Amino acid sequence: MEIILLNIAIFLAIYLLLCAIFARSMGLVKCIDPHVAYFKENRRHFLDGYKKWKCEEYTIKSFDGYELSTTYIPAATPSKKFVILVHSSTYCRIGGVKYFNIFRKMGYNGILFDLRGHGENKKTPSTWGIKESKDLLSVIDDTVNRYGDDIKIGVHGECLGGVTALTALKYHPHISFVIADSCYNSLYSLLCKLAQQMAHVSPQLFDPAVIFFKFMFGFSYKTIFTKDSLKGNTVPICFIQGDSDCVVPVDDTMALQNATKGYSEIHIFEGADHTRNILADEERYEKIVRNFLYKVKYMEVAA
Repeated sequence: MEIILLNIAIFLAIYLLLCAIFARSMGLVKCIDPHVAYFKENRRHFLDGYKKWKCEEYTIKSFDGYELSTTYIPAATPSKKFVILVHSSTYCRIGGVKYFNIFRKMGYNGILFDLRGHGENKKTPSTWGIKESKDLLSVIDDTVNRYGDDIKIGVHGECLGGVTALTALKYHPHISFVIADSCYNSLYSLLCKLAQQMAHVSPQLFDPAVIFFKFMFGFSYKTIFTKDSLKGNTVPICFIQGDSDCVVPVDDTMALQNATKGYSEIHIFEGADHTRNILADEERYEKIVRNFLYKVKYMEVAA
């Protein structure tokens, strides 16, 4: 009997240890090395133009003093139009260049920054949009201070980057539009999917990780829903989603669109996996962005 109890105790200890390790990995995410990311983007020829442009590197001090590594890419001709590009979890700001290639053709200046804990920033836990959304507000304020209060600013983000932009909308930032690519609604569902992919077991087995996560990082990921930030929002949003996304279901994007009160549109890319919509059909992606921004401009003039 004692041996059985001992084995049960050992099993429970190992089980809880694995849950704790999973919780820690969800907060202290393992990020790609910026040099590796540069190589990947360059191999796909997304950086062909970027390598010729005169960019400026600087840091932005966020709301809590945390410093954000930032790149400013000027438009081909002087312009008052700016787009802030926010990368996905585990990646870095160089990933935004492939999207900026579209915006630059339309006369936009680009602001790319590393999310906290990512890229060239100091290592710190990811808060999955909570502090990141406030970081984005700091980037918006810094951009206005640097380039004038008469500029127009929009935001493009993929996955966590898009969620960061959508979450920031509850603070009513002075922006003209958001393009949200592959954005999740329920953080709990997202992490369950990741747990299932990592361990190939029922994600409910990792529920104790919620308690460990809250103890380690101060909040419960079971209570985080992106749609809650969209109540009363009137900023135009363009949602883009792949129907073969192995991380974020189309239903999440539908829920986000239903939550916003402003103008919105949704575009589904057939056969596209997570954040791979622009890779699935770059020409269509550019057309969607162009048409959406044309509508936003028309709405601003009409107003």
